[in-house]
Amino acid sequence: MKIETSEISGTVVLGVSGEIDMDTSPELWKALMGLIKKRPREVVVDCSGVTYMDSSGIATFVEGLKAMREHNGTLKLAGINDHVMDIVRFAKLDSIFSNYDSVQSALKN
Repeated sequence: MKIETSEISGTVVLGVSGEIDMDTSPELWKALMGLIKKRPREVVVDCSGVTYMDSSGIATFVEGLKAMREHNGTLKLAGINDHVMDIVRFAKLDSIFSNYDSVQSALKN
C-alpha cells in the first residue's frame, strides 16, 4: 500500500493505492488520524488506486469519519472501484459515507 498526502484548494487529499487489509490498515489509520488531529475542515480520500479492501479498511474509514464529525469536519471517499464498493455496500455503510467518482467531483461538492 502507498499513501500520499496533498492539498487542493484548501482541502486535504489522502491518496491511497494498493491493498488495504489487516497488514496495511494500521499504516492507513496512522496517516488518517494524523491528518485529522490537525482538524481540517474536509478530507478527501482518493481510493482510485485501491485494488482490494477488507473489513479492517472499512473500520479505519469509519473511525476516520467519526473523528472528523467530532469537530464538524467531513470525510469524503473518491474513486472507489466496483469491487471495493461492493464491500462498503455489504457492510451497509454506503449511506453514511459521501462517495464521489473522482477527487475533482468531491472537491466541487
